[in-house]
Amino acid sequence: MTSFQDVPLSSTLQISNFAHVIFQNVAKSYLPNAHLEYHYTLTQYIHPYPKDWVSIFKVGWSTARDYYTFLWSPMPEHYVEGATVNYLLSFQGVENRSQEIS
Repeated sequence: MTSFQDVPLSSTLQISNFAHVIFQNVAKSYLPNAHLEYHYTLTQYIHPYPKDWVSIFKVGWSTARDYYTFLWSPMPEHYVEGATVNYLLSFQGVENRSQEIS
């Protein structure tokens, strides 16, 4: 399940030279096979592209190849350049594959 909405830049977002994608309420760990919802914001300083993705990485990851799973980030239907957009991505029952990853 994915959803998004256009929102104005508010005082809850801090402008940064580095963080152009801001994830909200990220836990330090998650239970295996749990349903996970990721809420994140694209600031006005980043342009969404059809091949943008969000992934779950194993502990101690060192390269982009160290992911467990990923979802493509949807393109907003009525995106206006320079707009801030909130997203929600849902990972359904993410499997603990630690034994499969070498």
